[in-house]
Amino acid sequence: MTKLSIIIPCLNEEENVEQILNSVTAIVQDTIPNYEIIIVDDQSDDATLSLARKWADVNENSKVRVIYKELHRRGYGAAVKYGLAFAEGEYAIFVSADCVDPVHLMPEMYQLLESGYDLIQVSRYLEKSNSSTIPFSYKFYQFFYRRAVFLSLGQWIPDSTYAFKMFRRTKVLATGLSANRFNISPEIMFKAILSGMKIKFISGSQGTRIGGQSKFKFHKEGIGFGMCLIRAFCHRKRLVYWF
Repeated sequence: MTKLSIIIPCLNEEENVEQILNSVTAIVQDTIPNYEIIIVDDQSDDATLSLARKWADVNENSKVRVIYKELHRRGYGAAVKYGLAFAEGEYAIFVSADCVDPVHLMPEMYQLLESGYDLIQVSRYLEKSNSSTIPFSYKFYQFFYRRAVFLSLGQWIPDSTYAFKMFRRTKVLATGLSANRFNISPEIMFKAILSGMKIKFISGSQGTRIGGQSKFKFHKEGIGFGMCLIRAFCHRKRLVYWF
């Protein structure tokens, strides 16, 4: 049985895809049994797909599957949902192809799930030093978003928007994921809380992109993040159910 599915969505990541595969494999190959790595290429315009396939061919024992997403681009959320559809693991995690996630924490996250938790969320705000690499505009937004989350859910959540989380795959899928953009991250967190899952926050810092351009555009993602707040509030108050 596959224990962990590591899903890496890629869109024009030719500068990073080989390095992220090297980094993730080095971390998990001796620490997590029965894992799989799923590269989801979201119709890249560069050499991402061919480089990923070449890496998988050369490293034939690496447990890497490279999937070309045939559906038209819909965003980050659509890409990771596509990966989840092909995943076989009891647990799943999304890893950014741009090498910014603290992948060294994956063995710890895995062990916490094995101990009985349903979702392990890395928070960039539990320790002040961890947020030093985050642009001021994002931290400014997060300051107000965390307070809006408190009003929506009635509890303080240190970090609901960071996509780097490990979770029980079937439990999360059972809530019916609908977001196609980066708001899939708070959607997973809010639905986990509202459904009573056992959640653990651990401290971690987000790195900086090595090559290529970030796909996150604040002005395009704000509406989706706001809709998650409204849906969570309505669900908690039993006005309109989200799932």
